[in-house]
Amino acid sequence: NCATLRARYAVVHTSKKTIIRNQKPNMRKISFILFILLLTLCIAQAAYYYPLLPDRVASHFGGSGRPDAWSNKASFLRSYLFVVAFVAFLFHGIGALLPKLPDKLINLQNKAYWLSPERRNDTFAFLSRWFLWLGSATFLLLLDGYHQALRVNMGSASALEHPLTSILVYLIFTTLWIGGLIVKFMRKT
Repeated sequence: NCATLRARYAVVHTSKKTIIRNQKPNMRKISFILFILLLTLCIAQAAYYYPLLPDRVASHFGGSGRPDAWSNKASFLRSYLFVVAFVAFLFHGIGALLPKLPDKLINLQNKAYWLSPERRNDTFAFLSRWFLWLGSATFLLLLDGYHQALRVNMGSASALEHPLTSILVYLIFTTLWIGGLIVKFMRKT
């Protein structure tokens, strides 16, 4: 149907040629919204559960998932929020900082191709979006880990319930994330 095709593709007329571009959802916007949503959930989780925690909480867990160190709940909350803020700064900051770096400081396959003037903005937009996805995955890991620790501290569990599964899922995602970067920048298209 012609209307569907027009909605899916944008026709851009220039003085020399007509370009038809596929209009995909703005993935940068989607990755940013997800990143902010998960950041907000981390903060909300901490704010909601803080008054429900006992004054002394398990703050470190051994390989078995059982608590092996304790602290006061304020210190526990500050540590969690510091890690959340660091993750937010790291993954959002990398995307904002990369375009400002000199090319010689950027290690990228086929760097001359991907950082050429006609591709430079698209390359940095992709990298910024890609780092936001990894940041979102890291927030999910933090939400899950903190939730497991909260369950222990509130007496609902005696040990972390699935720490190895959480870490394994994150490592699989990270491996796929790195593979996606390699594949993207290995080719010249």
